[in-house]
Amino acid sequence: MKDKLDSNEFALWSQFLAELTGISLSEDKEYLIIERFHGLLKKYQCSNYSHLYFMAREPDRNDLREELIDHITTKETSFFRDSAPFEVLRKTVLPKLLEHCRRTGEKRRLKIWSAACSTGQEAYSLAMVLQEMGVSPQEYLIMGTDISRMAIESARHGCYNRFEVERGVPPALLERFFVFNSKNWQVKDSLKESLSFTQMPLHRPFMLPDSFDLIVCRNVAIYFSSGPRVELFNRVARHLQPHGYLLIGSTETLGDLAHLFCEVQLEPRVVFLQNADKRQVSVPCR
Repeated sequence: MKDKLDSNEFALWSQFLAELTGISLSEDKEYLIIERFHGLLKKYQCSNYSHLYFMAREPDRNDLREELIDHITTKETSFFRDSAPFEVLRKTVLPKLLEHCRRTGEKRRLKIWSAACSTGQEAYSLAMVLQEMGVSPQEYLIMGTDISRMAIESARHGCYNRFEVERGVPPALLERFFVFNSKNWQVKDSLKESLSFTQMPLHRPFMLPDSFDLIVCRNVAIYFSSGPRVELFNRVARHLQPHGYLLIGSTETLGDLAHLFCEVQLEPRVVFLQNADKRQVSVPCR
């Protein structure tokens, strides 16, 4: 089994994976294809990576394409990842948004979208912050989406091993929101309430039935090339309420997106974005 792709093979794979996921792979990331798809060669009895590629291109191989997506997407996540943004959410952003929802003509739920939620830790972290603030599940809705079917199934299940919970969940929150079941920690139903998880790619056109007060889309656009990146945030802007906030990754910058969002520096090293053009919000918030 060779451990390197030739230039033609890599070109085919990189174009195909961009179509499947939006991820733009540079040539120095060739090893990701080799390492992450190695097990699929044996599973599908493929003699090499070209064989696997052409099999995945067959119209009736949705199963294989789903597995390619599951294997190539990065699922690096944790509870309360990069803790500073969650502190800003708790102290500043969420109180402002809750006040806005409560003072509008008809009281409505706070609506949050955790885009690229992976295995669910970010969405559950947001729910824990809200409940620790004394907000009831009847006052908010959190939607988590991810391109990976495997990740979404895991998020819905809400079962995490010792490493995953010890990596970010304080003991008091672990006791309040989780129950230990012999070897893993299961999210309690009281935390799952008002959360939903849906498989959805971000690199293709989408139209959601709601707009959101808070959109968390961290460490996604860094994997997209310039064109798809702008298209993604154009779509995101259409689903952000005029008063709402967008949170992106700490290493991501506005760049050529300044016409869509304006920066709001709430804490050192923590920047939220707000809709720069209020007319862009075209989806009713119900």
